[in-house]
Amino acid sequence: MTISSKTGKNINRFLLIASILVVMSSIWATLVIVQQIGSGEHHKVKLWASSVQRQAELIEHGKTFFDQIALMERNKLQLWAEAVSRMNFPRSAAEFELYNQIIEENTTIPVIVTDGNLRILYCVNTDIDCSKITQLQDTLLNEFSQYPPISIPFMNNNWYFYYKHSKAFVELQQILDHIVNSFMDEIVTNSTYAPILIVSEDEKTVIQASNVSPERYANPEILKNTLAQMREQNTPIEFSTDLQETYLIFYENSITIRYLAYLPLLAFVVFGIFIWSVIWGTRMSRQSENNKLWVGMSRETAHQLGTPLSSLMGWAEYLKNQNIDKNHLAEMQKDISRLTVISERFSKIGSLPEMASENIVQVVYKSIAYLQPRLSQKIKLQVNVPSNAVMLAKINVPLVDWVLENLVINATNAIGIKKEGLIELDFIEGVKTITINVTDNGKGIPKKEWKKIFDAGYTTKSRGWGLGLPLCYRIIHTYHNGDIFVKKSVVGEGTTMQIILNK
Repeated sequence: MTISSKTGKNINRFLLIASILVVMSSIWATLVIVQQIGSGEHHKVKLWASSVQRQAELIEHGKTFFDQIALMERNKLQLWAEAVSRMNFPRSAAEFELYNQIIEENTTIPVIVTDGNLRILYCVNTDIDCSKITQLQDTLLNEFSQYPPISIPFMNNNWYFYYKHSKAFVELQQILDHIVNSFMDEIVTNSTYAPILIVSEDEKTVIQASNVSPERYANPEILKNTLAQMREQNTPIEFSTDLQETYLIFYENSITIRYLAYLPLLAFVVFGIFIWSVIWGTRMSRQSENNKLWVGMSRETAHQLGTPLSSLMGWAEYLKNQNIDKNHLAEMQKDISRLTVISERFSKIGSLPEMASENIVQVVYKSIAYLQPRLSQKIKLQVNVPSNAVMLAKINVPLVDWVLENLVINATNAIGIKKEGLIELDFIEGVKTITINVTDNGKGIPKKEWKKIFDAGYTTKSRGWGLGLPLCYRIIHTYHNGDIFVKKSVVGEGTTMQIILNK
């Protein structure tokens, strides 16, 4: 079954459209899945952020509670100090009993009472022996100086009540400190893979980080940009460990969500590669079939030419001994030689031709010398470079000669027999290439057909197979790694074909 070029292109278009629809459907489905997964991830991050916010608020409430307890202890101690001061001068027995009750109720707050010279006068709820330690100084002074001492007038002097928190308060405070210290660790370990930065209140120091590359906070400027990006996604969470230290928790979408954002692009690339592979495979398959057809046809043509060509050679040798005009015999010999070259050309299709550095100017002049006498007298071939010029190109002479012959014959057909024709050949020598322009004043080629003329089977003539230019394209592209194309063409004015060969 033979598939025409037009039918093949329609099949390719159908496959391309079908592949695009499949790709678009797949990408759409991928986007839906990504959105669903992304929504789930966003929900997890929001739940995590809400949990962190509640923990931060709980810690803040705990701090407030402990501050209130500390104030209550100080107020209690203030009352206790007043009772101690006034107990020595009661106005009645009932007042003495009240002061004594107040003093006895303090069974938890450690207190050291001193005079103005820090000489210990009295101590309660402490582990120290006040009978042996008479001076409040050094580490003991530091231990009881967490808060300013309470000053109470006593006779003509002042007594100073130094105190620290009760044991129960200290133990609870240690528990709270442990919770606060572990809070930031829990934040980064339970972040559901979300990038986390815990920074100081001024946003200049990173306290802890999770799922964030160190390069993103390598210096203050980079850190500022990173925090700005995170703030665009989510409002930072604020919490404090004590009244003097406040921290901010910055976070952004989880790594999973960010990776999922690239999934549609990855799907597009994968399906694009798949489509390209299908198209490339189809083209390679068609090209392989075409190659087999070209090779088979060329070798069969060379074989078919072989028998009559051998016979013609025998007749030429016979006629040499006859009384025949030598000029006619010479022209006949030229045609036989030309047929031999044509047979050689066909035999080279399908095999790797030998390349050699040849003077392309001489090749062109020899080809023109053969073609000019066999064209209409109205057609003039003109080579716009001296015949003794030297331009070396790496070519196979019979194949390039075939290309030139095809272009000249096509130009001759385009000019027709009703007007004077001119076919010019111009050369442009570059650093690595040699360019040949073949220009005629024929009927021209519509621009929409500039590429079609190189398709096998395309022809505008009533007879012919449309294989001339496809052969030229194959010879220049496949065997010479060069290029051939329509450089310029104006309908009614003429055409310029350009050949580019490597040196």
